[in-house]
Amino acid sequence: MRRFITDHIDSVEQLEILLLLHQHPERSWTAESVARELRISALSADDRLKDMARSGILAKVQGSEVEYRYAPSQQLGDVVAGLATAYAERRVTVINLIFSKPIDKIRTFADAFRLRRDDDDNG
Repeated sequence: MRRFITDHIDSVEQLEILLLLHQHPERSWTAESVARELRISALSADDRLKDMARSGILAKVQGSEVEYRYAPSQQLGDVVAGLATAYAERRVTVINLIFSKPIDKIRTFADAFRLRRDDDDNG
């Protein structure tokens, strides 16, 4: 689940959109309908929906309007179901995982630089 968050979830807003569609897998959603339901910007909802469609979590539904439906692979679906449970039971922990991502990447970069510098000092 931690890897899924690292690879696919960039914000709490994106997580909320994913969980909304996960709750209603039979329904197709437009960016406007997601925005209305979650009280967010339609432009932001559109960007998030497109991102999740590109990553294979959602399917684009053919029609007069651009709509999306929750349609992950079985493996991704299992992870999302676990994430939904974790978010319901340990919301703060999941949110902290989302917000800790950039710090982890910066720390990894800084550690790599420090190791390289230490190697240079010894050589």
